[in-house]
Amino acid sequence: MAINGFDVVDDLQHSVVYLRPLSNKAPLPPGIDRWPAPGEAVLSPALLRTLKAEGAADRFGRVVGSIRDEGLASPGERYAYVNPRDGQLNKKSALPVVGFGGPKSAPSGDLLFIKDRGRLLPALYLILLPAGVLSLVAVRMGSTGRDKRTALVSALGGGWGARAWLNIGESAIPACAGAVLGTLPGLLVAFTGNVRLPWIDYWISSADLQRWWWALVLAGVTAAVALLLLVCLLHRTGRGRKTRSTRLAARSSKAIRWAALASPLLVFATVWGPAQLDPAQHSDLRMKLYNTGVVAVLVTLPCAVAVATAAIGGRLAQSTRRTGSVGTLVAGRHAAAHPGVTARLVAGVGIAMVVVSQLQLTSLQFGETARAAQATANRVGTTVLILDTRPDRLTRNQVSTVLDRLPPIAVTLSLQQPRDPRSNDPVLLQGPCHALQAVKLPCASGTTRATSNGADKRIAEAVRWTSPVAGRFDVRQGAVLSDKTAGKEGTFLLLSADGKSLPVDQIKQLLRNELPAATASVDPPGASWLVGANLSAAHGRWVIFLGVPGVLILAVAVALANLAEFLRFSRMVAPLSVLTGKRKIYYSTAAWGLLAPLMAAIVTSVIAAVWLAVPQEKPADGIELSSGMLTGTAAALGILAILTWWWGSRAAIRQSIQWQPHGE
Repeated sequence: MAINGFDVVDDLQHSVVYLRPLSNKAPLPPGIDRWPAPGEAVLSPALLRTLKAEGAADRFGRVVGSIRDEGLASPGERYAYVNPRDGQLNKKSALPVVGFGGPKSAPSGDLLFIKDRGRLLPALYLILLPAGVLSLVAVRMGSTGRDKRTALVSALGGGWGARAWLNIGESAIPACAGAVLGTLPGLLVAFTGNVRLPWIDYWISSADLQRWWWALVLAGVTAAVALLLLVCLLHRTGRGRKTRSTRLAARSSKAIRWAALASPLLVFATVWGPAQLDPAQHSDLRMKLYNTGVVAVLVTLPCAVAVATAAIGGRLAQSTRRTGSVGTLVAGRHAAAHPGVTARLVAGVGIAMVVVSQLQLTSLQFGETARAAQATANRVGTTVLILDTRPDRLTRNQVSTVLDRLPPIAVTLSLQQPRDPRSNDPVLLQGPCHALQAVKLPCASGTTRATSNGADKRIAEAVRWTSPVAGRFDVRQGAVLSDKTAGKEGTFLLLSADGKSLPVDQIKQLLRNELPAATASVDPPGASWLVGANLSAAHGRWVIFLGVPGVLILAVAVALANLAEFLRFSRMVAPLSVLTGKRKIYYSTAAWGLLAPLMAAIVTSVIAAVWLAVPQEKPADGIELSSGMLTGTAAALGILAILTWWWGSRAAIRQSIQWQPHGE
């Protein structure tokens, strides 16, 4: 028979299973070699390490062993099997157990505390999408020479297969080297031992990786094949007289136009579609649809900016008939003819803004109630505790024994809820006169109505978290455990007489030693909300752990894209020095060809980020998109755009000085 219990270590909750074998033939739990005797415990290595760090290794009894990896959900799981002493075992509340594990087993351990795979998808999107952007940018870097070579092969009669083999031969070595480098860490962990991931404190199981080694190898092979296929698809030569250029043109690239048209529709669908589903019944589906929509928006957003820039570029070129601006003419015609180049230029900048906003929203885990609980903890700390008991599983003598053995500095009051929950009556605090006076409460005959405004702040905080009516409570002089209400009191307030912190760990251990398992708990006001918030924050660290590298990958993609664009832009406008003899033309050309598209991408991505944040925002829970974060990110990207413009202009000037005609 067993009782599922819980405990908190290092501000995180974990499972404690209190069990007692009824026969010698009872099956052992997985991962342990023998049954612990009454008063003994078997702990997971992670839990034992944490308890030793707190100086409480014997919290559940004498430790006689550790749970091996095969008995844990992961090497870092905090779990305990405890065989309680006879006085700690309540057979009435125990459940019969016939085995461990299996599809019909009751959830326990990390299965209760770790969210399902669907909740990890936002974190994976935050790193997979930037990796895809980096792949696209890397494949097209320095593509001018390769495009000319591809055109030459086509002119000599080479077909799609010949060009594909040429591209594969050139990119196979770096693609395979990257696949090996990406797969090698997983294989090393699989055949060396468990590895702890820093900051999130998660242990990767070598046993699990050994069972799935083929999946690691397959993932590396798939990544290499996908990259080689991408190289072949993005290095292609058009046919016919009108498609001489290997770059995407506004007339021939219908895909970019369709993607641009789909982008605003996808934004609307992502915001509106999931909201039509009932969150109580379809929470996972809502999240999957939302995440898929965000990815689709990020893919199409650069295309929307590129097509809009191409449309404006054509009008800019026409406007030069009145203005005579050579730089505007060159940049406008280039933007109109090559939206694919613009899309690659702005992709990293546009996606970065949305990714950062999603990262900020996903990492906001503290709701308003949790924030209030944290504020309560900051104000009163552990100078007041709420002791909750199970009157249906405890006798009056058991509760009385615990109250009598509390530390001398603890003042005890009973907290009784109104008999009718639908009434407007507040909670009732009852205790002997000396206890009431110790916390500055009136000690008079009968019941006295009091308000939180003039009461001890510890009383006010405790009432705030326990009373159905805010701001007021009743006080009555009497015994904490009176004969009239014997067996009805389930909640007690423990306050320090001198205003100092109470020994929480000592009181918790008293409950474990004197009361049956899982029949009482003691915590500061609002502690349950803080424990849940801490668990959510631990899950949120996964988003940051994967999202920050994703943002860094985007930064690399932006840098590489801009570097490639600098080189291409410089070669394109270098001959203008012969025609104009003025260097300022390079600044105006770069302003319209580099700076304007990047600024347009920043503005568009800010609008998209604000819209996409709507389904995630919950102002009542403190989850809102930070305007400061938006402003700061937009400013940083704006500075990057200005640097791109300046660097491109200077690079064009240097190219113009060195330029010589070669049959252009």
